[in-house]
Amino acid sequence: MKVFYSTEVVKFIEKLTAEEHTRLTRTRKFFEEYGFQIGPKYIKKVSPLGIWELKAGNIRLFLYIKGDKAFGVHIIFKKTQKLPKKDIRLAEKRGAQL
Repeated sequence: MKVFYSTEVVKFIEKLTAEEHTRLTRTRKFFEEYGFQIGPKYIKKVSPLGIWELKAGNIRLFLYIKGDKAFGVHIIFKKTQKLPKKDIRLAEKRGAQL
């Protein structure tokens, strides 16, 4: 599956430490190669509007899935057990603009 990233996501990724960047890159490539077959350990649907959460350690990349393409629309450091609803809504808003 081909993944495209918003400028906000790219800026966030550029600020990561080397270890965080490596972990995220490995998980992203794993998803690009195998898609949804990687299972719930790495990817989970968080919104009925097509928003999925790609998990890489404490980093959460929100993907908007459209056909055979995925768009990285938002990214955060997960600090609590539950995903913040404001981040899910922001990802939905950015996904709807595509």
